[in-house]
Amino acid sequence: MLCSDLFFGSQIDGAAQISQVPTRLVDDVAGAVAAIRSADVKLLIVDLENPGLELNSLIEQLGANRPRLLGFYPHVRKDRLAAAEAAGFDEVISRGQFSAQLVEILKSVRK
Repeated sequence: MLCSDLFFGSQIDGAAQISQVPTRLVDDVAGAVAAIRSADVKLLIVDLENPGLELNSLIEQLGANRPRLLGFYPHVRKDRLAAAEAAGFDEVISRGQFSAQLVEILKSVRK
């Protein structure tokens, strides 16, 4: 999970532990790329509000064998939605939707 918001990241990590889904919290693109290259990652969750996040650079560095990409954004930042869709994210949802669907999202990783 690429998220620099430690409070929200820890909430997601707690839900992942309860759901028995291993997670790793990183706060920059380099950390996300390194984590994906070091493990069998099925899903990368990206907080689209991460400071300095360049979506095209992330996609490029992940390469063709990247995991599924799920981005979330504050509902008032439709520009983040458009940018993530244009960059090639598999799914982009609002932060509220993400919070409400978190358990289902995590269950989908276990399958």
